[in-house]
Amino acid sequence: MSLGEYTLSFPISVEFGNGTSERTGDVIDAKGWESALVVTDQGIRDAGIVDGVEASLEAAGIEYAVYDEVEPNPTTEMVADALETLTAGGFDVVVAVGGGSVIDTAKCATLLKTNDGPLPEYEVNTPEDVTAGSIENHTHPLITIPTTAGTGSEVDYWAVITAPDREFKMAIGQPPLYPDGPYLGADVSLVDPELTASLPPRQTAATGFDAFSHALENHVAAGAPELVKPYTRHVMGLVPEHLPDAYETGAMEAREQLLFGSHMAGFCENFAGFGAIHSLAEVTGGMYPEIPHGEAIAVFTPPVMRYNLEEYPA
Repeated sequence: MSLGEYTLSFPISVEFGNGTSERTGDVIDAKGWESALVVTDQGIRDAGIVDGVEASLEAAGIEYAVYDEVEPNPTTEMVADALETLTAGGFDVVVAVGGGSVIDTAKCATLLKTNDGPLPEYEVNTPEDVTAGSIENHTHPLITIPTTAGTGSEVDYWAVITAPDREFKMAIGQPPLYPDGPYLGADVSLVDPELTASLPPRQTAATGFDAFSHALENHVAAGAPELVKPYTRHVMGLVPEHLPDAYETGAMEAREQLLFGSHMAGFCENFAGFGAIHSLAEVTGGMYPEIPHGEAIAVFTPPVMRYNLEEYPA
């Protein structure tokens, strides 16, 4: 059995645990940065989830502003708006506090802050696109703080942004292609389970299934290296075990397990790949942006897996 091929380069510094988001100010201060743009959405801000991050910035003497205009299934226009705010304020670092939509918007704004050209120039559709080296310069500094247990975007090299004129969700991204090479992603990720405590049941279910699907598709992807298999197997067991409890009771132990699973699956995304489940869900989301990504994933998983089992039996 072939073990598959992979290149392991993971430059993102990660802190996982309850309360880690309250270290944001200390992390920024230690890096020598003096100002920050907090990127989030209005719902997260209204729920008070950003309060601890803001308090840590104030305690560390970090100047900051909050951009809270991100919406689900972000568009190229939203990225441009966030980039304008980042550029006008001259902020040293971006702090993304939110789910996949917030983090992907922040990623792409930091990309365009230091690299020329419109966002579609960095679209990836083939393996050759991934290794083309379109991202030539290191992106603007970014700290990611996830508030959902689903996308894993805080630690992967990818973003999904809708091009409204095409009704199409673009995949944007690049791993580091050589030591200390530029990539799309965070410098630091602070993964704090406490920030998922108020996630409503419907979003808990949708994002949790998204995490499961990441593990599933990365496990069966053509050419997926054996490196990821222990992690993907673990996540595929972890999510069904803990998602019902998180959905029904909101128990913090279950939420912590789900965030760990989402985080682990996000790491695996950097070394394997997706299949028809995500392809169909992204096309659907591009045409009907009101459909939550995780719910589209849940709809397409059974028929795709039935097809795979019939056409490619183990």
